[in-house]
Amino acid sequence: MKTDDLIRVLAADTLPEPPVSGRLWSVLLPAVVVTLLANWLALGLRPDLVQALGNPVSLMRFVLTCALAAVSIRIALGLARPEGRGVVRFWPLAVVAGAALAMLIWAYVATPAEARQMATVGKTMWVCLVFIPILSVVPVATLFWALRRGATTAPALAGAVIGLAGSGIAATIYATHCTEDSPLFYITWYSLAIMGVTMVSAAIGARVLRW
Repeated sequence: MKTDDLIRVLAADTLPEPPVSGRLWSVLLPAVVVTLLANWLALGLRPDLVQALGNPVSLMRFVLTCALAAVSIRIALGLARPEGRGVVRFWPLAVVAGAALAMLIWAYVATPAEARQMATVGKTMWVCLVFIPILSVVPVATLFWALRRGATTAPALAGAVIGLAGSGIAATIYATHCTEDSPLFYITWYSLAIMGVTMVSAAIGARVLRW
């Protein structure tokens, strides 16, 4: 290799990497679109979606899942830095969890005793438990791809937060199909599906985010 060529290669190698956040958003937005299309093609949208969005109790599922996704993405970006584990704050996740718990308790009290079991089990429990993890695959894989360029010192924890973010996105999208409007249903079963994705993602993160 000639000296001039070597100098050019060395100079190119010192160019800064694009920030992880820019890399993430450039691929996450298309991933959300793909997941929306998959949900629409496989399940369809609930016919009264507009009316459901006007119902505060039904709307809360979108608020909670969107908040979970947004907070988790922010935490995941923080954990992508070597010092992230020491500076990232997890209390926003506790706020989201607390809001969900408060909604669950309110729904339990507000629902007549004889109707609680049906409101909790609903008619689409298994659809929820199956499709939220399936719809999580593309967002979770996209987040892993983007954050692998970081330098996390807590790979399992970062993987778990990626799982929360990806399944939060998936749950939000799935909610456009789900017709179960009781918080007893959607907080219970969405949470279980999200927990499953989070545990799997933590195990994956422990392997693929290690450096």
